[in-house]
Amino acid sequence: MNKNLKNLIKLIITFGFIAWIVFKVDWPEVGLYLGRITWWQVMIYIALIILGILISAYKWKLLARHKGLNFSLAEFFKLYLTGTFINNFMPSFIGGDTYRAYQIGKQEKKYAEAASSVMMDRITGFVGGSILAFIFALFNLENIFKSKILTGFYALLILSFVFDVFIARLRHSAYLKEKLGKWIPEKIKHFLRELGSYNNDSGILTKTTVWGAIFAFVGVAIPNYILFWSLGIHINIMDYLSTIFIISIISAIPISINNIGLKEWAFVTFFGAYGISSASVISVAILSRFLQMLLSFFALPMYLKSKK
Repeated sequence: MNKNLKNLIKLIITFGFIAWIVFKVDWPEVGLYLGRITWWQVMIYIALIILGILISAYKWKLLARHKGLNFSLAEFFKLYLTGTFINNFMPSFIGGDTYRAYQIGKQEKKYAEAASSVMMDRITGFVGGSILAFIFALFNLENIFKSKILTGFYALLILSFVFDVFIARLRHSAYLKEKLGKWIPEKIKHFLRELGSYNNDSGILTKTTVWGAIFAFVGVAIPNYILFWSLGIHINIMDYLSTIFIISIISAIPISINNIGLKEWAFVTFFGAYGISSASVISVAILSRFLQMLLSFFALPMYLKSKK
């Protein structure tokens, strides 16, 4: 019942975003923008997305190896691509992250260890992208402060970091461990211990956070800028770089089905703060979604084989 309610809420939010976008955007103008891209520009975009997936797979491999889960980079790449396919085409049935964790954990029954590696993959990716957002924001403070929504979101991002640090400190409290330990199920405690074992004594967190930042730049910022360039959309480079990572963070918030509508809303809202037209940026959002779904569809044979 809880799962059905959660999916219903996501569905309502998704349709809400879509309705907002439908009435906000000049769709004939979108068609004109989409008609500008050429096949070789599409190939460049796809090549960069594949490179981004490879970087993410390598980062995940480092985290999994820390837990004694040793597979080839090719295997992690295939699982990452298959997880993307699942998120794109069957988000209501099984999550791509759940699939990835199960596939690397089933051989030795290390499900908690596998799940923690996937969770840390997400966390280090978020931190890496956030660091880049802050770095480029520092070079573009004047323009960011002109926009209330950009200023407000950066303030929320700072508060989230402060809160995360506070929570990290609290987990070392013996008193809280004793009090909360009575109420937390053993499986959850085991999973939390697995997450807590990713300390930075071996440099694993620093290393994977750096790779998370590399992915954010190579697999998110550059490919989307290629689409801006391909469609003839002109934007100041610092305006772009101080915004694209924010959009990436927002798009990862699980409040809609496969971030449908949410990502498009973020493109229109945040790039619109710099005077970029809704039709132009929604063209980028739609094109990037379509091409990524098309690429992930090549993982269908691997998914069907794993189901057997």
